[in-house]
Amino acid sequence: MYGTSENAVYNQLFLAMITFCLTLLMKINLGYRGTLLEMLNWIRDYWTKSMEQFISNVFKEPGHTSKDRRRLEHERIFEETLEQYETGETGHLDDLTLNSII
Repeated sequence: MYGTSENAVYNQLFLAMITFCLTLLMKINLGYRGTLLEMLNWIRDYWTKSMEQFISNVFKEPGHTSKDRRRLEHERIFEETLEQYETGETGHLDDLTLNSII
């Protein structure tokens, strides 16, 4: 809270409720399917730009894919760690400089 007086706290709460309601109304009116936090971030990013730019960027298809993203093999890592634990080879697990994922 920025202010500590009773009046300042009430004003900040009212502003937070107004922001929530306006963001929710905008989300509903646009038919946006994302979260309220995402909508608030869009509003924050496009506050000084035109409504046309705002709407076109909110509904723009993402330009990236996850096809080149490295996949972690969680099952394999878990199985190897479990096997090491069961055989008593756990000394290396205390070494914080070792990262078997990378």
